[in-house]
Amino acid sequence: MNRKLVSPDIAALAALAALAALAALAACGSSRTTPTAELKSGLEQVAGCDDLVARLRARAIGDMNALLDANLQAALGMGFGSSTGGVPMPMPTASPPGTATPTTTDGAATHSDTNVQVPGVDEPDLVKTDGAFAYVVADGRLQILDVWPAAETRRVATLPIEGTPTKLLLRGDRAVVFSSLAGDPGPGPLPAMGLPAMPAVVYGGGECTYGYECVPQGDGRPAKLTFVDVADPAAPRVVRELTFSGTLLAARRIDSAVHAVVSSGERVVSGLEFWPALSGGESAAQIRAAFEALRSANRARIEAAGADVFLPTVRDARGGAVEAGVLGGCGSYWASAEGKGNGTLSVVSLDVAGDGPLHAVTAVGRPGFVYVSPSTLYVAAPVGERWVWNAPVGAETTAIHAFTLRGGAEPGADYAGSGAVRGRPLSSFSFDERDGALRVATTTGHAPSPDARSAVTVLRPASGGLAEVGRVDGLAPGEDIRAVRFDDARGFVVTFKKTDPLFALDLADPAAPRVAGELVVPGFSTYMQLMDPAHLLTLGYDADDQGGFAWFQGLQLQIFDVADLASPSLAWREVVGTRGSSSGAATDHLAFNYFAPKDLLAIPLTICTGGTGGWTTGDVTFSGLGVWRVTVAGGFQKLGGVDHRPAASPGSYSGACASWWTNPNTVVQRSVFLEDFVLSLTREELRVQDTRALGTDLARVDLTAL
Repeated sequence: MNRKLVSPDIAALAALAALAALAALAACGSSRTTPTAELKSGLEQVAGCDDLVARLRARAIGDMNALLDANLQAALGMGFGSSTGGVPMPMPTASPPGTATPTTTDGAATHSDTNVQVPGVDEPDLVKTDGAFAYVVADGRLQILDVWPAAETRRVATLPIEGTPTKLLLRGDRAVVFSSLAGDPGPGPLPAMGLPAMPAVVYGGGECTYGYECVPQGDGRPAKLTFVDVADPAAPRVVRELTFSGTLLAARRIDSAVHAVVSSGERVVSGLEFWPALSGGESAAQIRAAFEALRSANRARIEAAGADVFLPTVRDARGGAVEAGVLGGCGSYWASAEGKGNGTLSVVSLDVAGDGPLHAVTAVGRPGFVYVSPSTLYVAAPVGERWVWNAPVGAETTAIHAFTLRGGAEPGADYAGSGAVRGRPLSSFSFDERDGALRVATTTGHAPSPDARSAVTVLRPASGGLAEVGRVDGLAPGEDIRAVRFDDARGFVVTFKKTDPLFALDLADPAAPRVAGELVVPGFSTYMQLMDPAHLLTLGYDADDQGGFAWFQGLQLQIFDVADLASPSLAWREVVGTRGSSSGAATDHLAFNYFAPKDLLAIPLTICTGGTGGWTTGDVTFSGLGVWRVTVAGGFQKLGGVDHRPAASPGSYSGACASWWTNPNTVVQRSVFLEDFVLSLTREELRVQDTRALGTDLARVDLTAL
């Protein structure tokens, strides 16, 4: 299985070095208060542009030296400088809940919203609606559709967006469209042995939303934010454009404040070389001399590089005026005294209307998962050998950087402190904040290794950092986390190797989190959502236990009764299809649409039938949007689906049932409920059907038509 090799993170501080020497994890269900890592000073503010460039240049030199040293040792150890000679093949070394919303009488009385993780913290998505109009990014444009009455859905306007629009936010008469600009991806980690840096592993491409095999780092292309006035939906108007040299990592909207995280990858000076031309007959001394010559030449190139190579920039265009320069000014930068790496993470904030100043605060470091509460934004970045498959257990560490958020007329963010936890998070759902305490679920090691296990760590602000105050660890030795959901004083964690242990956690006392109950059922969940305080609705995969391992089978919908934390139980279970079936909602919560007012659930589906264990998969019998009525009393009632297979296509097609479980193969991207109607969205079209009589299109919009 592929894994990403990454460079050290900004918070690889001296305190983190002690992680590898920590005592063995305590038994499952125990509580720990000994800090995993405590970053009391975290980052320090950079004095100015000269100081910042000097730091980044020094870090680039340090990273270059480290890679040359590693490659030199590899050269000496692979036959160079010995009597055997030979030229080895270069090998890379480690590189540096939808709810009902009332609308006006001009729109649907109720409609589903974006399935956000945190109530009150909106997330960008492919589609937004106010019940009367739907705003969609598709085919390189912002497309506005009149969707009420639903059966008369039609497009009323399109607005070309520079680059590739990927998502949008909407509030009132303003939309913010996020796009990636064309051109070469931004600089990545310094390459080893002259090979290109390894990208994040995301099977099938796309955004990293479920980190089982990837670390979020954006698409590497310059990000653009386009602010659009949609007061007249038939005549959208651009009011402001922000273009960044870095890539978009994540964004959130809290009331009228938009906060976006922009990542500028490791800065690479052009012309650097990391492997000399060797014939294979050189002595060890000659090899060392060749590497030293490269070191001197590389250092000279780095020292000669201008400030523009290292600093992130922004271009701000509004009202006919254009301003460009260093993002946020050099006084808003933070860095660790002992950290490595010279990439940057910027939290940029401004009002959704596009008015007022742009505020930015920047930390020198690597990207990772972003979690946002109503008051704080957290970036969780890997440290050290975070994604090396055979890395020592103690080497897997996640640094967490906190930024307090400000709203009002001039939104902003301020660096608040840093901390660290052992292991790696799975997604943004691995994090949750309650009463100022941050809870973090992580896995150390990889299943089926017996050293693999998971923990939930509680951190609180202390002395300018984030200090551990409690931990429950040793969860499910030999397994890894597949789903997490926090709910106030409760937490739910699903791990997997052959079966699905659902751990119910009591987190009422931050200093003494504990496992309250456990339930083992077949398969595993990848996404969990509360239907009500007593019931969890989950999506994942069925599994066939083979003794030492398990074959993944069809999709699995479940309802768990969690009213009694000590005795969670399975209330309902629905298996969809056989091996090879998949859903985009299994790894992207934005595709999961549970509409509580109507007891409706819609998820993208590729249903395969006839698949068995091993590598045998079945044939596609459905590709579209599946719709259920879901109740605690009656479980899952399949209402049907919106089929998006081409009319002329055969019943099955090659490859659709052969995707890996983390790479769902579903054509539908999103859905929207308008009262009893459902809108099903793909990259090319939007279809409208009545959930009371699924199977017939009431309206259809070709999103590729001009």
